[in-house]
Amino acid sequence: MKQQSLNLKFQDYIYLQDMQTCSFFEEILTRCKNFIDGNGHSMILMGKEDMAKSFFFYALYNHLKQNNNCYFKSIKQDSDFLSCEDLKEDIIFLDSYNTSYGSKNGEILLFKFFNESKLKKSKILFNNSIYHEQKPNLKDLESRMSSSLLINFPLLSDEDKKIIIINFLKNRGLILTDQSIEFILNRYSRSLNNLIELYIKLDKISLEEKKNITIPLIKKTISL
Repeated sequence: MKQQSLNLKFQDYIYLQDMQTCSFFEEILTRCKNFIDGNGHSMILMGKEDMAKSFFFYALYNHLKQNNNCYFKSIKQDSDFLSCEDLKEDIIFLDSYNTSYGSKNGEILLFKFFNESKLKKSKILFNNSIYHEQKPNLKDLESRMSSSLLINFPLLSDEDKKIIIINFLKNRGLILTDQSIEFILNRYSRSLNNLIELYIKLDKISLEEKKNITIPLIKKTISL
């Protein structure tokens, strides 16, 4: 199954505020902050809720980079790995790091990156891809990864998804009625990624046509 990852064009527009009233938010954020402030070297964000987990991962990066020297990289193939020696950042975010599992070269590169970052005293935050659940073949790499702090991201309820969408709209000045939001949640995909794509498309169309976002406009946009 192909991984659904948030389009990177969204990355700079995702904020922790969008999730702050969700039931899980305070516990997950507190654990991440404790990791950043503590002595640990690596942390892995785990869980079956891939869209929301990636949303949180990007939002945490956007939050921390305001006052810290951060680096973000989404790993899609072995060539995406850089030498950690070339990085000057103190906090490193590696998205979908485990896509390298099963590739001898990819596992060696991740192992090397892990060790180099530890020597430089950089912190690494990993976001796992749920579509690559195999363990690494390289035992030394498995040992390194197993030493990481594991934070399990919960499955989102429909209410939490609704909260994120409402906050996403509110924080960007997008205006939808409760009826319009309910219409979308009941008639459209509940994938967080698809919902955000739809809202961005609605905002663009409403500006171009100089119309408010109404249910007829939503129906028209969904059919495009």
